[in-house]
Amino acid sequence: MQAWIAFYSVIGTAAATMTGLLFVALSMNAAAALSPGPEGSRRLAGQTFENYLAVLMVSLLALYPDMNRETFGWVTLSVTGSWASWVLIRLYQAASEPSIHESRLTAIRHHLSTLIGFGMLIYSAAALALHGPDPRNMLASATVVLLFSATEKAWGLLNRIAGAGRG
Repeated sequence: MQAWIAFYSVIGTAAATMTGLLFVALSMNAAAALSPGPEGSRRLAGQTFENYLAVLMVSLLALYPDMNRETFGWVTLSVTGSWASWVLIRLYQAASEPSIHESRLTAIRHHLSTLIGFGMLIYSAAALALHGPDPRNMLASATVVLLFSATEKAWGLLNRIAGAGRG
């Protein structure tokens, strides 16, 4: 993973920065952003936060000194595999209890990029752990997918918060 140090340093820094900005935006508008129920945006905020954290976690693991490829694969697989269960739970919640901000189909569509990103992470980590073909390009691509997915969701969340302030 030594050849990837610069990439994971940059993408990890970007994820950490965006997580901090998300905290600021949510803390300044906590009532509008985190209210439970169909009027709130708690699920979207949670999904955004978790996508940024997944990118940050993979980046930190990739930057861990002297970790061999197999160990990195197993650790990344266990972390992202367990995290993927939350992605599926959020998808189920979005399908069964859509918010007033979007239709059921739109809610499910908003989860597709997250599902794709986590699927790519799990596949890549499994290939690393099981000595499969070199998946490091796909692993890096998965972090980019999750970073863009989280940023798109953060933008939607800010638009909802702004709309709640006008309403």
